[in-house]
Amino acid sequence: MADGEIDARDAERVFWDVIVVGTGMGGGTLGYSLARSGRRVLFVEKGRSTLPGAPGTIRDSLPELAEPQAGRSPDAYYDALARAGRTTDEVEDATGRFPRRFVPFLGSGTGGSSAIYGMACERFFVRDFTPRQDFRDPGESTVPEAWPITYDDLRPWYAEAEKLLRVRGEPDPLRPETADLDLPAPPPFSPANQLLADYLTGRGLHPYHLPMACDYSDDCSTCHSHLCNRACKNDASRNCVLPAVTEHGARLLPQCRVVRMDADDTQVRRVICQDRSGTVALRAKLVVLAAGALISPVLLLNSRSGDWPGGLANGSDLVGRNMMRHLIDLIEIWPEPGCKITGANKEIGLNDFYFWEGQKYGTVQSFGSMPPMEMLTNRPGWRPKALRLVHPAARRIYERYFNGGLVLAPLMEDLPYLDNRVLPSAHPSSNGRQRLRIQYRLHKSEIERRATFSRQLKELFKPFRTVILRGAEDNEALAHVCGTCRFGTDPKSSVLNPQNRAHEVDNLYVVDSSFFPSSTGVNPSLTVAANALRVADHINQVHFAS
Repeated sequence: MADGEIDARDAERVFWDVIVVGTGMGGGTLGYSLARSGRRVLFVEKGRSTLPGAPGTIRDSLPELAEPQAGRSPDAYYDALARAGRTTDEVEDATGRFPRRFVPFLGSGTGGSSAIYGMACERFFVRDFTPRQDFRDPGESTVPEAWPITYDDLRPWYAEAEKLLRVRGEPDPLRPETADLDLPAPPPFSPANQLLADYLTGRGLHPYHLPMACDYSDDCSTCHSHLCNRACKNDASRNCVLPAVTEHGARLLPQCRVVRMDADDTQVRRVICQDRSGTVALRAKLVVLAAGALISPVLLLNSRSGDWPGGLANGSDLVGRNMMRHLIDLIEIWPEPGCKITGANKEIGLNDFYFWEGQKYGTVQSFGSMPPMEMLTNRPGWRPKALRLVHPAARRIYERYFNGGLVLAPLMEDLPYLDNRVLPSAHPSSNGRQRLRIQYRLHKSEIERRATFSRQLKELFKPFRTVILRGAEDNEALAHVCGTCRFGTDPKSSVLNPQNRAHEVDNLYVVDSSFFPSSTGVNPSLTVAANALRVADHINQVHFAS
């Protein structure tokens, strides 16, 4: 057993100060802050530990590339995903007439999705905290007039999170509130990105170097979408969970899946888990859910009881509802004819279309290079098998039309709706995998704004060879899912209070992106981390004041 880990039966014998369910950007950051303050913290993580020294971990490459033959067998493939910090859970998209199933590209293991994220760590805009004003026709959306906290409430915690994650980058020239942002300088743009930045500046736009939680070691590849082997990616695993367990006495219980919580009418009494030894019942003064915006609501919905017939903390009937995930279409451009860009290039941010002509759209940023074709072929199923049969021809087509350009990602804000939701789902099967169920469709506001946003970007990049990869309609795009346990001041229209405590349960908090009442058009990671630090400070003052 690695340093800092604990056996499930030993964990069962302790009454913890705080049990943190999940070790991603919310749970890892909050747990680290509380452990540093002297609290007895237990991290419960359904995935494997990928902390330094964990055997079998796949780093520095996607598992589809590191172990290509694993894709021929479902069991071998899911084992490889788990060792690479990826989820093996299955999502059932129940939106249309014919439900479809897929394994989402999400993290699972120490650090959660932050361990495989692209490291863009950017503050929200001031106006993001008063969102409804920027949508001409929100229709049936539940987007609120305002968040229960303001930018200024989060400002000191943003600065603290930027230090914790060692964020490097430039201020956005379109945001006066970040003019005094004190971040270490990033490396200069790569030649291809410099060409694009010069073009954008020449068009009167305002590109800047994305704030990135990256140390940029020699030959840094920025490790987009996979674990880092050079210790230059700053995430919840490396910067929070690791020091929490090695320096501040926290304990980690990996490969232990929480399935429900036992609660009376005001308190969570036990956290019920499944691990290799069987059923485990854990106890703590406080329970913090940070299992992600798909899993946290499922845990609440699956915790039905006589006191909670609709699910724990669900008197509002909003647990699982208002799901958002950003609308992301990829744009590949070639700044010079015939260029073949293969290196790291997640560098440029552009917010000239964030607020445009009285309407809100989103950000545009570098995405990185196109994933290799093996991402499609080295996995189980009949479609990858068919691609393998025509592999040489398919590779030629892929490399000719979809490889070598700079890939940009427009992130457009999607609004919350009651019918976009995570549904109750089955407990884990005997193989430990769980099926989650979602419903999500684009509404009128999203369809119209996306069409306008796309037209503007097509016009902007007209001088270049361009390939548009439409993906916003695809419900497999769940990397930025949020909103399923929103916070607010009114228990009738929110699940959590402004301090992220459940309105109806005195010792239950939720600190992953579930709490967002709007998705904004910016990467969520830094805001999740900043808010987790804010909530940890509140918990220390309210629940552990001497």
